[in-house]
Amino acid sequence: MVSCDARLIWAISGMLQNVAIYPSERDVFYREEADNCYSAETFILQYTTLEVPFEIVSSLAFGAITAYAANLERTVKMFFISAFNCFCIINCGESVGIMFCTFFSHVGFSVNLTSVVLSISTILGGIMSLNINDVLQALNHLSPIKYSVANLAPYSMRNQHFTCTDAQRLPDGRCPVETGQQVLQLYNLDKDAAMNVMALGICTIAYRIVAYALLKVMRSHGVMEKVRDLGRRLKRK
Repeated sequence: MVSCDARLIWAISGMLQNVAIYPSERDVFYREEADNCYSAETFILQYTTLEVPFEIVSSLAFGAITAYAANLERTVKMFFISAFNCFCIINCGESVGIMFCTFFSHVGFSVNLTSVVLSISTILGGIMSLNINDVLQALNHLSPIKYSVANLAPYSMRNQHFTCTDAQRLPDGRCPVETGQQVLQLYNLDKDAAMNVMALGICTIAYRIVAYALLKVMRSHGVMEKVRDLGRRLKRK
């Protein structure tokens, strides 16, 4: 089973890509937008267009490593599923980076907040924390990592078989865990994998739309003026 650590690395990779490029591009956009040269729609579209090809290449490379080198399941289907999951998580990490770097001008503070959010999402993904309360479970439905775990686990584990040493066998002679299906039932991940793949894709698109909406709102002159006024009042106090 692909670990949650891998998903955290994917998400942080997207965030780091964002931190390396977005802040400088954002500042240029702010100046150009103030001169009415182009809109937020144009900026987010060109940023996404330049970003996606690199994410696709890196995701395909990871898919090959996961499906064939790590031997989760050596099939073309597993290759594309792994690549798709990697692409979506990286893209979502980049979208979260856009949100925080748009809302906060300080890059270091944005990185800290993004890392905290991604780490919490990873812990709640479905492997590290099996029993969480209803509030956290509801919030977890906003996390793409949840859907990634819920689709990769069934695809990679259902046809797996395990053995054990004599010392590990139960009194009846069986191994504690003999099949991938038992592992899925143990972690409560025996779910509809195809539906979770679709949910992951929808979540990826939604994250980018929210990132665009936040950028659009923050560049609204009325909102910016209110933020500046609030800053002045806080300084006076």
